[in-house]
Amino acid sequence: MRSGWIPPRALAKGLLLIVCFTLLVAAIRGCRLATDPAPAPADDDDLTLTVYLHDQDKTVKMSLDEYLYGVLGGEMPASFPLEALKAQAVAARTYTVRRMASQGGNPCGRDGADICTDSSCCQSYRSPEALAENWGSQAKQYADKLRQAVADTHGLIAVYDGEPIEALYHSAAGGHTEDAQNVFSHALPYLVGVESPGEQDAAHYQETVSFSPKELARTLNKAFPKANLSASKLDRQLEIQARYDSGQVQTLRLGDTTISGKAFRKALDLRSANFTLDISQDQVSITTCGYGHGVGMSQYGARAMALEGADFQQILTHYYTGIQLMPCTATS
Repeated sequence: MRSGWIPPRALAKGLLLIVCFTLLVAAIRGCRLATDPAPAPADDDDLTLTVYLHDQDKTVKMSLDEYLYGVLGGEMPASFPLEALKAQAVAARTYTVRRMASQGGNPCGRDGADICTDSSCCQSYRSPEALAENWGSQAKQYADKLRQAVADTHGLIAVYDGEPIEALYHSAAGGHTEDAQNVFSHALPYLVGVESPGEQDAAHYQETVSFSPKELARTLNKAFPKANLSASKLDRQLEIQARYDSGQVQTLRLGDTTISGKAFRKALDLRSANFTLDISQDQVSITTCGYGHGVGMSQYGARAMALEGADFQQILTHYYTGIQLMPCTATS
């Protein structure tokens, strides 16, 4: 008998045990894999941009869709209808592409980035972690909704004459949006005033702020030294002279000078330039209608249109006159 020889029957049993063990491991592993969530597919054609995180004072790279998720959460309530969120996604993507160096845009330039997260300069942005914390028990529902809005509009931008538009937007127009030239001193054919109904339940749609005559005179004289306002004469020194079709104040007399409604709004940090004055001996009340500069897409107007059954294309073509929606490519 040779040393190390194994009987055929014992060998067969051993091989059978190995095969059974292998199948058992594969079955267990297969069940585990079947219950694991599948990773989200990557978009190979998604653009990459540099973003300056102003609250962290650093610049990072991220995909355009990843950035837009944070912008959607920062700029529009996730409770809004999906079609309104899609319209916001396209507007935000268009705004961003116009600032991407890789797309021939004009970057924000803060710390060398394409765009920043400072809403006073570019667009609001919130990290996924911050959004989830803010949403609480609705985090998954809202996260899925925002990701769907970005995914369903993937790559789409608004163009005019083949170029990405300046896709401005604001919270609420006060019933009618404003021509760009009346706010930003230059006309754009796709940023002209249009009706914007259904905004009445918008946050801060109508708001009243009050000042004592002495406080208001002091504040306005500091901002406009030529006004020479007197606290005891404000009822004769403050007068709205003209309004635009949107309702925003075009000019008002301020004592010995005339200023724009836009300048008055800025000096007093008002919600909008669509305002009325109520002047008494003891108090000056200023009531605003709408929230924001009023140019481009009204977010609450988009919400109202979506609730009435409009899709995102109809919303965008209503607020941006004469535009087309096209996929963004490296040559856009």
